[in-house]
Formats: sequence, C-alpha cells, structure tokens
Amino acid sequence: MSDETEQPIVWIHGDSLDPNGPALRRCPDAPRVFVFDDEVLERYRISLKRIVFIYECLLEIEGIEVRRGGVAAELAVAAGEHGARRIVTVESVTPRFARICHDLRERYRLAVEVLPLEPFISLARGEAERLDLKRFSRYWQPLKRRALSLNRSFDELI
Repeated sequence: MSDETEQPIVWIHGDSLDPNGPALRRCPDAPRVFVFDDEVLERYRISLKRIVFIYECLLEIEGIEVRRGGVAAELAVAAGEHGARRIVTVESVTPRFARICHDLRERYRLAVEVLPLEPFISLARGEAERLDLKRFSRYWQPLKRRALSLNRSFDELI
C-alpha cells in the first residue's frame, strides 16, 4: 500500500484542539493522538489549570489517544502501533512544531502532511495591523461580537 492510500494517524497538538478541525475532517476514521510534551511542561512550568483545560478540550475529540513524553518519539510509536507511515496534522507557528516535523521525517522516516490552520475569524485588509496584541482583552474586545455571532447560541451573551 502506498503512503497516499495508507491510513495515517492524526496528530492533535495545542494549536489544533478543535474536534471538527481540518485534520480530523480530512481523515475522519484515522487514529487521533495527542502528546503532552514533557519538555514543554517542565520548561514553561505549565499550570495544572492549563493542563486540565487542554485535557477537557481533548475529551471533545472522539477516540483520542492521550500520551506523555517526547512528541516525535511518542508519535512514531503510535504510528507503529497503528501500522501507519504517515501523520496528518495542522500547522503551528511554534518553532518546536517545525523541529518535531523535521524529526518525524528525518529520524523516524514518517511522511508528515501539514494542513493550513483555519482562522478563528477572518480579518479585513489592514484590520490585523490595528489590533492590540499585548493584552488578550484589548485584542478580543473589537472582535468579540463578530466571533461569537458565528455560533448562534452565543448571540444572547453579547
């Protein structure tokens, strides 16, 4: 079986916690794997509150396998367990993401397909430059009404 037709695994990471995200839509029947990265947890001293939040998001993804350790190594083990030679995921802007993808390709000889991240909200030309990114509240305030109106159930909240 070629890499193109073989069932991949879907790598879910911190920038792709959407249970209806692009990788899950592309491969709806593929095993889904999330790895709590030991290095990131330790280096950035991720709070228990943040870990619980991520875990609760993961519970929304049907059939997710949650692992802990080195991300590339754990994904390689998961791929082996599922007989996969290909990983499908969604892009991330973190430099660590690029290193993990490189490691998966070079060290573990796995094909990695990186899908574009869908924006939470589309911005008009020039709108991004006017947003204040220093504080979430200043970023969120001008976008809140538009973002929450994408889901009709939030309409009464705003």
